[in-house]
Amino acid sequence: MTTSHSNYFFIVILSIAIILAILIFLPFLAPLVLAMALAVIFTPLHRKILSMFFKDNEKSSIGALVTLIIVAVIVFVPIFLIVLKSYSEIKDMYAVLATETQRSQVVDALNNASQSLSRALFGIYEPYSFDSINAVELLRTITHWAFSNLNDIFARVSKVVLEFFVMCIALFYFLRDGRELKRQLIKLSPLGDLDDEHILSKLLQAVRSIFAGSIAVGIIQGILTGIGFAIFGVPNPVLWGVFAAMAALIPGIGTSLILIPGIAYLFFFGSTGPAIGLLVWGFFAVGLIDNFLGPVLVNRGVKIHPFLILLSVLGGLVFFGPIGFVLGPLIIALLFALLELYKNPKSRVGK
Repeated sequence: MTTSHSNYFFIVILSIAIILAILIFLPFLAPLVLAMALAVIFTPLHRKILSMFFKDNEKSSIGALVTLIIVAVIVFVPIFLIVLKSYSEIKDMYAVLATETQRSQVVDALNNASQSLSRALFGIYEPYSFDSINAVELLRTITHWAFSNLNDIFARVSKVVLEFFVMCIALFYFLRDGRELKRQLIKLSPLGDLDDEHILSKLLQAVRSIFAGSIAVGIIQGILTGIGFAIFGVPNPVLWGVFAAMAALIPGIGTSLILIPGIAYLFFFGSTGPAIGLLVWGFFAVGLIDNFLGPVLVNRGVKIHPFLILLSVLGGLVFFGPIGFVLGPLIIALLFALLELYKNPKSRVGK
């Protein structure tokens, strides 16, 4: 076999192996990306732990395990507690709607609000009647759906548990072997070492900006919304705080999607003072976080137009699902890093 034929055969075999490897790892794309992002965020903490207790031994398994435990305490445990509290508040909400007296008060308030809105809009639409709200019937429908889809629900729960386990294992190895992985990637790359460092630096900055500028700000806004609801007497503040954190990711609307109904709830139940207080709280405590802190953190180190970041997030969500929130901006950051190298052809040389 000639040398050229050997090269072609090697390329074909290598391509097949790469495609099969992608197919093998594809089901675990979400936990791997999340583990990578968490490793990037907590790498400074991990290095601090190594320097203080493990003599800068980057291969220390105990050091990586200690960092993983700290991440679990900081990130995973609060999420688990919030989920439990939200579930408890959902049950409380159902209890309120299932009690006839409470249900009547809620329905009357909603009907009054609908009628007031209809009058304010000069009767353009007929006021909607909420008299048909029946929590018992709703629960029966949900229960019937749950039993009819029990296998699917069990499969999804099992998948979440498996992905969480994979994410923890991956995070451990990213923390312990992250530097070595980076060195191996640079060795395999045909680009110059400086170019590889530039690309990886852009990707790391993108991860930090996404988590600090979007997710962290959304979490802060959710916490502040929940605190405001608790202070001014809106029921189930933890549950609505969770919804507010998710709504904060919606451009142009954000936490107002949760705050406005909360203010309206207080107003229509006769709590005018707390309604005004929540309005002021939402504007100053919640809104200013998004208007001032968000843009600074999102654009820190990533010189990409905010509109392109927005499109990359939305497009990533559509194309990749929930993990696209991270993957979309990462792909755009990689594109811009490569375009910067394209402007300087002399740097695109082998080592």
